[in-house]
Amino acid sequence: MKRKTLVAGAAMTALALTLTACGKDSSKSSSSSSSGTSGTATIASKMLLGGPAEFQTRADGIPGLQKIYGVTFQGFKVLDTGGPLTVTALKNGQVDAADLFTTDPAIKANNFVVLEDPKNDFGAQNVLPLIRTTKATAGVKQVLNFISSKLTTSALIDLRTKVEVNKEDPDKAAQEWLGSLGAALPTTKPAAGVSLKIGSANFPENVVLADIYAEALKGAGANVSTQLNIGAREKYIPALKDGSIDLLPEYSGSLLHYLDKNASVASSAQVYTDLQKALPSNLIVLNQSTAEDRDAIVVTSATAQKYNLKSIADLANKA
Repeated sequence: MKRKTLVAGAAMTALALTLTACGKDSSKSSSSSSSGTSGTATIASKMLLGGPAEFQTRADGIPGLQKIYGVTFQGFKVLDTGGPLTVTALKNGQVDAADLFTTDPAIKANNFVVLEDPKNDFGAQNVLPLIRTTKATAGVKQVLNFISSKLTTSALIDLRTKVEVNKEDPDKAAQEWLGSLGAALPTTKPAAGVSLKIGSANFPENVVLADIYAEALKGAGANVSTQLNIGAREKYIPALKDGSIDLLPEYSGSLLHYLDKNASVASSAQVYTDLQKALPSNLIVLNQSTAEDRDAIVVTSATAQKYNLKSIADLANKA
């Protein structure tokens, strides 16, 4: 019994150290006296928001919440990109609200509440391949556009549940999904002779999507290697530009906002059109899928009940 207690204590200490090391607290550099037009403190002014580093500067991140909803949080804690650090921090009360993705199975598992976004701060987020122009051969396009034509939002949720809840290996989940397509899969080798290094961001959904691309392209004859869990866009976009990696699954709206801080479009079609214009000449996006995974401001059910929160706009109400 004593050994179990020591192990449990060590595990809790390790978790705390992990959150401290990986979750940089930026609350000191943020406003600690958020107020509405009346000068009265708002609900958000009493709350700490958690999310990826880029959320602090993205047009639909903290700047968008302030501009569109008049919401300014007490502070911001840098965590991961919709991953286990963010979920754990929200669940354990280390942050009061978090930027998560709408397909995250942790939302249902933890009875979290997704705040509505009536003014569309978060635009379309369709999954699509981002690839170096020189690697986008006709055969590679054929394979990746086929994948996009079959990928749906419900498939994303199923894949995330397998990997994050059932703890299935992402590559195995990718192969199973491809296998479910059956006779629809291309039987030729259109990508034969092409070498590709496929990367991913550092969250489970993006990893399994990268594995889907990798397995499909291998089956189509390409010579494929992977570099997974690279990090956020600040790391992998430069790697795509300099050729360290060739291909990565992306999300239309977030990528557009990363490239164009002033982007304000919300519809899938317009985001896709503007994204193609915003990309550097050595990168292109291929066909987008109907699969969509939007950012969302998420709180615990206890916080939602305490402040009567249903919408992001409610965060600007008087505390």
